[in-house]
Amino acid sequence: MKISKRIIVSLFVLGCLNTGLTAQQISPYLFGQNLWLTEGSEGRPGYIDQIWPTVEQSGVEIIRIGGAGYDRNMPPLDTLIHWVKSIKAIGAEPLLQVSKFQSAQQAADLVKYFNQSKDLYIKFWSIGNEPYHMDKFSVDSISDYIKTHATAMKAVDDKIKIFVPDLAAYYNNVYEALLKDDELSVAGRDENGNWYIDGINFHNYPNAKDYNRSDVIFFSVSKMRGMVMDLKKDIAYANEKYARNGEDALSWSITEFNITYDNPDDLSPGGIAVPSFINGQFWVDIFCMAMEYEAFTVTPWCIQESDRPRTYFGYVGGPPEFIPHSTYYHMQMLAENMNGEYIKMKTSSPFFKAFGSVDKGVTTIVLMNQHEEQFVETDLNKINTKAENSTIAISSSRDIQANFKVRIAPNSTTLLQFDAQGRKIKELLYTQKMAIQNEPPQIIK
Repeated sequence: MKISKRIIVSLFVLGCLNTGLTAQQISPYLFGQNLWLTEGSEGRPGYIDQIWPTVEQSGVEIIRIGGAGYDRNMPPLDTLIHWVKSIKAIGAEPLLQVSKFQSAQQAADLVKYFNQSKDLYIKFWSIGNEPYHMDKFSVDSISDYIKTHATAMKAVDDKIKIFVPDLAAYYNNVYEALLKDDELSVAGRDENGNWYIDGINFHNYPNAKDYNRSDVIFFSVSKMRGMVMDLKKDIAYANEKYARNGEDALSWSITEFNITYDNPDDLSPGGIAVPSFINGQFWVDIFCMAMEYEAFTVTPWCIQESDRPRTYFGYVGGPPEFIPHSTYYHMQMLAENMNGEYIKMKTSSPFFKAFGSVDKGVTTIVLMNQHEEQFVETDLNKINTKAENSTIAISSSRDIQANFKVRIAPNSTTLLQFDAQGRKIKELLYTQKMAIQNEPPQIIK
């Protein structure tokens, strides 16, 4: 792979030692998914009811029932009940999208039905899907339906949390109007004194069909980071303007993402499409970015969609095997091991990335070597010190006890855990070769 010297220099500067960053709390709902594709939706085959145990094992904490298909054709009540029960049965929480094409009263009726029952209670809701890009709604009309629907929904239950507007990308002009404009803002209170909304979300698929491996590793990550930083700035403004503090402060989420909205022809683990190994590493980048900037949830698109090559988007493959992809296993590695506070880490190599967390005295470090040929050597006992010889320097936002030297193979992800004394207590290895052979990550003893 070739990468310009300009990119290497700029990424090296970003990787220079920096210990002035603070740890961030990881949301208990960070690891999410999207309920798609279900049997009969858009007249297509879906297999969700056959793979719930697999979904549960991925560590998923919240599942969004949303998207364009369900927005235009809201499923009947008995179907929604079945899905909500299925989600709760695996220990996750539903995030139910009401349709922007239906009335505010219909949205309120759904809240009333589900939330009168303890077993069906839904705390998290959203309103509509991609109104600006896909359905060409004006900013005024987006503001209007959010306000009318949210007011009606919270009149039924003022304890629910509502997340909007689920745009296809972070369109600054729309989000700034919805958060800052005196007339259009939905960040304030409704006529009953309830907050209209509780969180802001967006979608992004950073690549079309024509992209390369370098785009996955660098461009796609920086593009989404830019959107997140713009969103955080606008949310901070709205929180200050409307005196939203503590539990009332607006949160943020990414409720759809994947590496592309139009797969390249090569769907193999060695390629760069959704089922590829490198896309699993891209998911690590996005989930850890979300940890760094304190996201409420990240729900990739999607659980299972295998009937069309260009939208073969699921983290689980097609029938009859339903083999988990690299995206599944990378998410599972994070969900099972990264808890507590996020630790911001940087390295001196653009192709080698490090992420960390600490919880109850256990430190977790994830190391990704995205180079196709070069091994990486580093001494974790020397984090925040100058690298020696051919080793890679790693910086961290907090002191880490990790008495371990590692040699990371190309195209591989390693997860390590250490106790408070710096002793290794867990090591997981996942490589592109394992993904090609349909093998899960290995426990290294």
